[in-house]
Amino acid sequence: MQLGHLPKRLLKVRPPKCAGCLYGAMTKRPCTQVPKSKRKQIQQEAKEPGQIIPVDQIESSTPGFIAHLKGNLTKKRYTAATVFVDHYSRLGYVHLQRSTTAEETVEAKRAFESFCMARNVKVKHYHADNGRFQDKLFMEDLHKCCQTISFCGVNAHFQNGIAKKRIKDLQEKGKKM
Repeated sequence: MQLGHLPKRLLKVRPPKCAGCLYGAMTKRPCTQVPKSKRKQIQQEAKEPGQIIPVDQIESSTPGFIAHLKGNLTKKRYTAATVFVDHYSRLGYVHLQRSTTAEETVEAKRAFESFCMARNVKVKHYHADNGRFQDKLFMEDLHKCCQTISFCGVNAHFQNGIAKKRIKDLQEKGKKM
């Protein structure tokens, strides 16, 4: 355009969206919408980073490779991940795991806390779904670190909406790629 080979009006034309990106972002819309005034959500407000950390796990039916820089290839694969999201800043941390056992979940928690400590943030409270986070090993590690945890109500996964939304975004990005 600067050389005069193309018309300058093309500067204002919006490029078309990628069909794959549009398809990957499609979701099924509910047939009925609940007005915002009638929605009941338990929402706490965080005043500082690390005060409330929503956490959830995701499992994949397609195992992923464990990265290697040198040596022989391995048959071990990632099949799960624990997703941590800071309620205050919305900073996310994803820890890949081979399974959703209590040992690996505690290892993910410790990795997240060391990530936070490197940034001068102390984790005070976790908010999670019932399940793996109620295991004795996870609860003992919380008690040892002087941290608290709250759980969603039965069949009230919307109470952990921040972590669920992050998982949905990760899945959509994977579909788009």
